[in-house]
Amino acid sequence: MVGFAAVATSLGSYWDHAGLHNVETLHKIAAFLGTLIGGITFTGSIAAFIKLAAIKFTFDLPFKQYLNKPLTALNIAGLAALVASDSTALGSLILLYATFSSFALGWNITNSIGAADMPVAITVLNSYSGWALCAEGFMLANPMLTIVGSLIGSSGAILSYIMCRAMNRSLENVIFGSWTTATTKAKEVEHREHVETNPEQVA
Repeated sequence: MVGFAAVATSLGSYWDHAGLHNVETLHKIAAFLGTLIGGITFTGSIAAFIKLAAIKFTFDLPFKQYLNKPLTALNIAGLAALVASDSTALGSLILLYATFSSFALGWNITNSIGAADMPVAITVLNSYSGWALCAEGFMLANPMLTIVGSLIGSSGAILSYIMCRAMNRSLENVIFGSWTTATTKAKEVEHREHVETNPEQVA
């Protein structure tokens, strides 16, 4: 719910300032990051809950293996366009795109993580919620939100790193393992001749 609240707050704050024709660059960046990170946290947490609760529900997005990189690249371009433009209409479209694309990214990434790696995914999502809260703090000029969000975000990131070290794996491999795992060669099977024996022969 922290993620969903970040999305709603970011959209509302941007439109409120856009109505006053006073949207600073820092406010635009904070609103975009709050929307993007909050959306990933929201749907990612729902996917994690469904897996951990053993609910028999599966839903895969079309072309799920090819969605992450294009959606991420378009969000980077959207952030650049949002900062460069003063158009409220364009800014609204960019933030709405960030909202729906972040929902897709959060679900797509978390839903593809194996059950054994879900504890790490939970700590990463917890870290995301902290950074979304931190973005809200910048956007609303509230130091308390910024401080608390930074503490949650950094502690979640550190815990995720420690857990990955304990599993002797990288965070990238845990979160994006299904997309980055290279095709491995099949292990060669050693063939040996079968020889029967009995206790007398052994003695």
